[in-house]
Amino acid sequence: MRVRLFGLIAEKAGSEFMDAEAPSVEALRARLAERIVGLEALSYAIAVDRVIIRDDAPLTGSEEIAVLPPFAGG
Repeated sequence: MRVRLFGLIAEKAGSEFMDAEAPSVEALRARLAERIVGLEALSYAIAVDRVIIRDDAPLTGSEEIAVLPPFAGG
């Protein structure tokens, strides 16, 4: 699946996109942490089809996935 990375996370990865295979959101978090140095120390959210997923959820590989850093502002 194609994962879109934003902000500081994209900077750390050196790209705005990353390909990864994972059967669930938690598995995806683990795969991303293996490939992006320092990711586990950051607070970030994963959006699946434009909805923030706070718990684990299954993935089929056809979803739109985004990894979002914390946003500041008001």
